[in-house]
Amino acid sequence: MATGWKLGKVPIQDRLMTLEQPGKPLLFDADKGLVDDISARFNIATIARSLQGKEEKDASNALEKLGQEVMKLTIELADLKYLDRTGEMIEKIARQTGVSFPHRFERYVELFILGLRPMDKWNVAKATTKEMVLQVSACAMHKALQETGIQGLPCKAFCFASFDTA
Repeated sequence: MATGWKLGKVPIQDRLMTLEQPGKPLLFDADKGLVDDISARFNIATIARSLQGKEEKDASNALEKLGQEVMKLTIELADLKYLDRTGEMIEKIARQTGVSFPHRFERYVELFILGLRPMDKWNVAKATTKEMVLQVSACAMHKALQETGIQGLPCKAFCFASFDTA
């Protein structure tokens, strides 16, 4: 048999990447230390109490700044201190293909949610090169804000600001 199917002039076998290296354990899951570091720095209950008595617009502005700060920390930790095999492969593929959305963005969003709200219930419903759809069915931030008497959805500014930062 010849070298197999060809894409252009380069045989596919020459373009394939090895995901695993025999004898070397590779971590594809997020490191628990990332969750611990983010949770230690930002506490949802404390954040909600600090916003108690504020108008929805003021709470929204404060949460927007916080969302940016948490995402910046998440990206820093995910790319430097806790870079896992998934992150390595996403970066390698982005360099090779020139396509980083939605893979890099999705990784940052997932780590952002896991880092601050590990018990939340959410699902990436759609992830294409044109859009990403995230469904959240249980949010610890929203629940904490409701418990402190803050009505509405000022926490959406928190999520949207973090997404813009990513």
